[in-house]
Amino acid sequence: MLLLASFVLVFATAIGSSAAQRITTIQLDGVQYFISRMNPYSPELNYFLAYQYCRSLGLQLASFETKEKADSITTYLTNAGYNKYDFWTSGNNLGTDMYLWMSTGLPFNATFNYMRRVTMDQPNHHDDDSMDPLDMPQGSTAPQRTARHGLFSRTEHVMTNGCVSLKAPSFHWEPQHCGEIKDFICEQTRCYYYNYGSIPVSSAQG
Repeated sequence: MLLLASFVLVFATAIGSSAAQRITTIQLDGVQYFISRMNPYSPELNYFLAYQYCRSLGLQLASFETKEKADSITTYLTNAGYNKYDFWTSGNNLGTDMYLWMSTGLPFNATFNYMRRVTMDQPNHHDDDSMDPLDMPQGSTAPQRTARHGLFSRTEHVMTNGCVSLKAPSFHWEPQHCGEIKDFICEQTRCYYYNYGSIPVSSAQG
């Protein structure tokens, strides 16, 4: 309990100081990235705290919806000498049977993928078909359909292989335990515009 409290304190201190410290980012193909390994005050974190850390900087965990974007970041990480480290992305299948980019809400692009194929002789193999990228449901409505039956039936698997990292040294995508401590990549927050058609009300209307 004391160890947990100490970790929370250290993390809170890091988060609190992030607003005042000068952070280093890079720009690739018009996208601004924060790579935790480049910043000496950024701790290695589990998936959820990495997401929170990115948000504390006004950023979000990185998503890779296009092959060009994925190629760009993996080439940079390799050339910069970071191919000894794993990096969390925003990809996960938490609460559903398919992989989504949590920061954008989009499913993994079916026209390409860098998901590592899991074979029987690999130690992290599980019998769950969702580990195979060829079985990932497609279509914009698939997440809503699968989420209804996938949330409670896969509790153990969700944490074991629920969160996607860029796995060193080749930076293929690999689902891993969300509680593992890793480096992470944040990117600039994107702006989406919707026609909400908002209705003006007062708090008394309820």
